[in-house]
Amino acid sequence: MTEQVRAEERAQLTSFLGYVKRSKGAQEMLPSLRVLSRGIFVDERAVSALIEHYQVWLEQESHGEVHKSPEKSFQWLFEGKDPPKHYLVEGKTVLVGFVVPVLITNPQQFGLPYYLGSLLSAENYLHPADPSLCKISKLEMRQGKGGLECHISTRGSTLVVHEKVVRDFSALIRDSRFVERRYPEALRTLAGGLKLLVSLIRRARRIPRTFPIVVPYDVRSSKTKNVRMAGKFMFIEERGLLLRTIELSGRNLSGFLRAELLRAPRDKLGSFKLTPKHRDLMGFYEAFGKRRSVHARAFAEFEEGVRRTRDSRERFQGFFTAAECFEKFSQWYQLSQPIDFHKIKSSVERFGVQGERYQLYGGWIFAFDRSQTLVRCVGRHIRMPGHRRGAA
Repeated sequence: MTEQVRAEERAQLTSFLGYVKRSKGAQEMLPSLRVLSRGIFVDERAVSALIEHYQVWLEQESHGEVHKSPEKSFQWLFEGKDPPKHYLVEGKTVLVGFVVPVLITNPQQFGLPYYLGSLLSAENYLHPADPSLCKISKLEMRQGKGGLECHISTRGSTLVVHEKVVRDFSALIRDSRFVERRYPEALRTLAGGLKLLVSLIRRARRIPRTFPIVVPYDVRSSKTKNVRMAGKFMFIEERGLLLRTIELSGRNLSGFLRAELLRAPRDKLGSFKLTPKHRDLMGFYEAFGKRRSVHARAFAEFEEGVRRTRDSRERFQGFFTAAECFEKFSQWYQLSQPIDFHKIKSSVERFGVQGERYQLYGGWIFAFDRSQTLVRCVGRHIRMPGHRRGAA
């Protein structure tokens, strides 16, 4: 389809606006609709009604020759399966919805509700009067000195979350496979991210300092900062204020560990050299003219494993930092010895590990690829979530 033909077909949507005005059945939709210079805005709650009226109009215009399914009608009207969401603000009235793109030179000409202002992108703007947020029980949006504040009532107390923390959380979950799989709506708008954040906070439980879990260095050394956990999401709070959210899983865990090691004292890393600009490799050891790199995933797997170990000789006695974890990782890695594959075959297959060669220390398996990069690290004596019981 040429651009000219496409533009002509889109221009026909102005005739649809005339139908909306004439049709008595479409009158109930008018409070949810605005004519813009760039198209037709419709509140998300009225999208189904808009599509139904569009289908009726299309059949009438084509004398019954053209019919589009609701799915195809949606994609045609909004030019895609997942159109961007916007806020339309008129005084105290706030609508959240989508735009049917079509050039309209004079939005007032149709005698329909029109809007001459600018829309706000819901992807990067959070409006306190968002209808979906107003529905959330015991969530209060306030304008504070530093900007928008979210006051969340949970477990008999109130936690305050500043807008920056909401934005940081929304950026964090873009790299979360868990959120992408289970809560894709949270990735589309800031309000969606906030709704997920509220849900996680209300599920989160306070973690005592005696519980072995990796925490930021400033939390380990603080007497006023506390930790809550919901699944693999960690919340750092201080005196009723949420400071930060961390996901202890996947790429987000690797990124957190790398960032913490960059702040660690040089002596905690020994001979290890960090490569902060590399996306996957965390750093390398160099000895006798040979360099052996360590993949970020290998250290992240070690941290997850040592966090779950029940061996008192291996586990930490309470909160620990990434630097403390790395000291243990580095020591055991450097003490490990080559091992024949057939002796650890069942463990390697259970964890889905693939390598060219392997080394072993205690119950810890270190796997290397062809370039001699340490790519995986698993504890064959530790059962991770999703792994079945069985011989290691």
